[in-house]
Amino acid sequence: MASVFSKVLAFFKPGAAPDENHAVRPTATRIDVEAEVPASIEPVSRQVAENEYEGDYGKLPDFVETAFYNWMAGQSAVNPVRDESFEHKIIEYLDVLEKSETGGANQIPRVPSVMVQLLKRTHEENVTGSELSQIITKDVVLVAAILNEVNSSFYKVNKKVTEISQALMLLGHNRLRMVLAKISFTPVFNDQLGNYTKVAATKLWEQSQQRSLACYLLAKQNEVDPFMAFLAGLMRDVGIIVALRVFDRSSSSGDLPTSDEFRSAFLLKSVALSSRIGQIWTLPVGVINAIKLQVPDKSAPVPDPMGQVLQRADFISKTCMLINAGLLAVDMDQLKATLTQPEMDCLSALLSGQVSVANIM
Repeated sequence: MASVFSKVLAFFKPGAAPDENHAVRPTATRIDVEAEVPASIEPVSRQVAENEYEGDYGKLPDFVETAFYNWMAGQSAVNPVRDESFEHKIIEYLDVLEKSETGGANQIPRVPSVMVQLLKRTHEENVTGSELSQIITKDVVLVAAILNEVNSSFYKVNKKVTEISQALMLLGHNRLRMVLAKISFTPVFNDQLGNYTKVAATKLWEQSQQRSLACYLLAKQNEVDPFMAFLAGLMRDVGIIVALRVFDRSSSSGDLPTSDEFRSAFLLKSVALSSRIGQIWTLPVGVINAIKLQVPDKSAPVPDPMGQVLQRADFISKTCMLINAGLLAVDMDQLKATLTQPEMDCLSALLSGQVSVANIM
């Protein structure tokens, strides 16, 4: 498996993408991370004032981590019932799984062989659009996914794109590799695998996409390779999906334990699984290290630029999802004491619902 992914992920090396100057730019509005926070955000928080955060804003990241986990966990957040023996066994098994030969990678779908071939060719500077089209058309699911992307409202095409050759011209090589990365991870977050994945996978996938976009935006402000950060954002929660698959096979209630002790251990083990699978898939070392540095304690500083970007993007994306779900309201003025201006702008972009792969480049 490592040899397969070494071919795939050689494509992801910084600076490997061909020049996108020949690509047709989408007409969607470009997101400017230096833009001011829109006035529309304040009414959003006031509409859910009953859930307004009233604690120390310096502790908001830890509050958001707990609130998001409980939301993801389902009904058990309301009436948590502890089975400490079962919880310990799950954590011990996740530890064994991390150290196993597969690292849990056998619990989740693999990247299709056509995708492997496509990513390998996209890395070659002399590849033509015609050659890429021939590879893509071998996989009808991939064709549908790419056409769906370019026909989304973000690209504002005047006429529906029905040919892969047109889609590739619109995307360009840089944007194409981001779309391919997103498509590659989509099956991993399948919410039909079992009771636990059914409860959590959809929320996790939405948050992973939001986090990857936030990573891309913040990376530009922190001298971090934007695509590497984007990839780290998608990869970070793969370990949680693996852990949920373990639950799918060991319990039938569909509710995750929500005790503080279990949550901390569970999130720590899921990060370890993500980084381990990243090693098995031969992801770039920078991406793996950034994931390794993620811990449940959001107040702990991360001594790595990409790790810092990933940590802040995770907090921002979870905050955005909780706000949009009506589970959290924040005072934007107080939030400025927790977030830098670029981070505030990033949150603004996510809350607007207008940021996507189409307009972040």
